Amino acid sequence: MLLLLVVLEALWAGGNTFETHIIGGRDAVPHSRPYMVSLQKSSGSHQCGGVLLHQNWVLTAAHCLTQPTQQLRLVLGLHVLGEISPIYRIRKVVRHPEYKPVPHLENDLALLKLDGKVKPSRTIQPLALPRGRQMVATGTRCSLAGWGLTHQPGNLARVLQELDVHVLDTRMCNNSRFWHGNISSHMICLAADSKNQAPCKGDSGGPVVCKRGQVAGILSFSSENCTDIFKPPVAVAVAPYMPWIKKEVLVRNMELISLHQPEEFGKGQNETPHVRPPPRILLSGIHLS
Repeated sequence: MLLLLVVLEALWAGGNTFETHIIGGRDAVPHSRPYMVSLQKSSGSHQCGGVLLHQNWVLTAAHCLTQPTQQLRLVLGLHVLGEISPIYRIRKVVRHPEYKPVPHLENDLALLKLDGKVKPSRTIQPLALPRGRQMVATGTRCSLAGWGLTHQPGNLARVLQELDVHVLDTRMCNNSRFWHGNISSHMICLAADSKNQAPCKGDSGGPVVCKRGQVAGILSFSSENCTDIFKPPVAVAVAPYMPWIKKEVLVRNMELISLHQPEEFGKGQNETPHVRPPPRILLSGIHLS
């Protein structure tokens, strides 16, 4: 246990106070992440993130969809919340069939079919999916982005924020002092470079992007204050769910597509990051929406 504490303190070197942005993130270069989607109430209030996979499909966290779809909308091509960007309604919600809501929060994924086909542009492009079912290795450098809280408690970010993270060892995250066995083989535990950096409420559903510019995970839950070093943020790994994603998109689209090669729609965004059954145990953290 002492070794684990020392390791985590090293991972989160820094002070205790909250910083600005994601929490502790930075402004993204405008439209450098053209796959980002803002899931909003019809009023325009941002709720969660999402990632564009195909010309009429978005992937997000299932727990973000607590309201009737007619009260929600998807905004693409955003950098600053509130700017004029294409808006789409949700035609169909496909939650993972084994999704378990809070407090279990298992298989926290949902596919959203748009009410029209997206026209690719400089500011709107899909993100590539994993080519196989192999999980992201411990220590892998990744990045994430969102318009979530910049403080806890606090306000949503106006400008898209981004943060560099790396993948933690699942055994460490499952230690009794941390997530106490709640992290399944289909989840990814993440850490930033400082303990005052983390995704927070409003960042759920956003993509974790790792090597080769593919979506490796979807942000799901974290600690109540978002920066608790014993409750690091957790994402749902996308690779193990590829058969489900391919099946749903192919079956529900009346066209032949290639999920692995978004170039058929508009070349997938290849970003280089900066450098189960799951256990049925109640979670002590919160989801990030």
